[in-house]
Amino acid sequence: MDFNFTEEQEIIRSSARQFAQKEIAPRIQEMVAKRRIPLEIISGMKKLGVLGMTVPEKYGGMGADAVTTGIVAEEIAAADPTMSIPVMFLVHNAWSYLVSKYSGNEVAQEFLPKMAKGEIITAIASTEPNFGSDIGSMTTTATRSGSDYIINGEKSFISLVRDVRDFGGGYVTVVKTAPDKGTSGVTLFYTPDSKDHIEITNLEEMGREGSTWGALNFRDYRIGEKFILGKVNQGFKIVHEGFEFARSLIAVMSVSTAMTCLNNGIEYMKTRKAFGQPIGKYQGLQFQLADHMARMEAARTLGFKALWMYDQEQKYKKFTRFEVSREVATAKLLATIWSFDAINDALQWHGAYGYTKYNPQELALRGVRSFMLAEGSREIMKMIIARESLGKEFFKE
Repeated sequence: MDFNFTEEQEIIRSSARQFAQKEIAPRIQEMVAKRRIPLEIISGMKKLGVLGMTVPEKYGGMGADAVTTGIVAEEIAAADPTMSIPVMFLVHNAWSYLVSKYSGNEVAQEFLPKMAKGEIITAIASTEPNFGSDIGSMTTTATRSGSDYIINGEKSFISLVRDVRDFGGGYVTVVKTAPDKGTSGVTLFYTPDSKDHIEITNLEEMGREGSTWGALNFRDYRIGEKFILGKVNQGFKIVHEGFEFARSLIAVMSVSTAMTCLNNGIEYMKTRKAFGQPIGKYQGLQFQLADHMARMEAARTLGFKALWMYDQEQKYKKFTRFEVSREVATAKLLATIWSFDAINDALQWHGAYGYTKYNPQELALRGVRSFMLAEGSREIMKMIIARESLGKEFFKE
């Protein structure tokens, strides 16, 4: 066993940390006020090469593996408690990777170089107004029309909708091509944005102030079969590779922002006095801190183990998809819950000041809360863990 990162990964971490602390951290309040990620930050991420870092080198990307991507995600999350910039980073990289793996040559040649440079944004369109993780019950369809398909339906609670519209790009869109076959009739398309056939509606989030979120309405959206990712009716298996990548990144990012909040709390406990002594001298708070520090260490290790297993499965098939699914679900479940609890206590240590809009813990609490739902709810994570522990015969169809 070796828990060290490579020299190259440490160099990448150093560059990402320097950028995040210098360019992102000082502009958080500006981003919150304007409710958009500053363009200068996006431009800086492009120059650094971290938007599209999972795209293969032959298309101009870094060809980064999941662990290296997690390292950069960790540094960005440490600087942005709102989780807005981390969301853009994880969504674009996780789903650009899936496009690079499963798109045909024509689509790859046209779109991947732009994804690699961050010139266009890639997102996932899966959730529907009445269906979240239950992909088999979705109602969006792609109907065959000659050599094309026509997509109709609505997707909701989709991250980066305004970014895709403003910067260009598209969605890994999950549709039914055989509506009567349940999950066996699901297909993935890469659907470039279209103002004429995709209507977007903006939604306001509880947190993640700089991120954009909304609904998509596909109306007679015609698309060629070359835009299919993988094979027809094989999308259910493929899409989970993207979800597992994203879930692993979420685990690492949640811990990272929670650690920033705990460190803020530690400094506050050293200086804030109550009844004549720093509050850090009270054993009740010391024990709370000890519990959270131990859990963060465990959760971070689980997150990077999930990313490592994902790499091993993707490159060498050393693990089965089900083994990776269970490890990823474990990491995301514990990291999001434990991180939320840690941030909540760090906020509490700040007293009334913690409840103000000027306190970064308040931003982080709402940002991390989204990850108990995003890319699969905590209930779905528990179902995955139970299914892989008991066996499929104990899983209710």
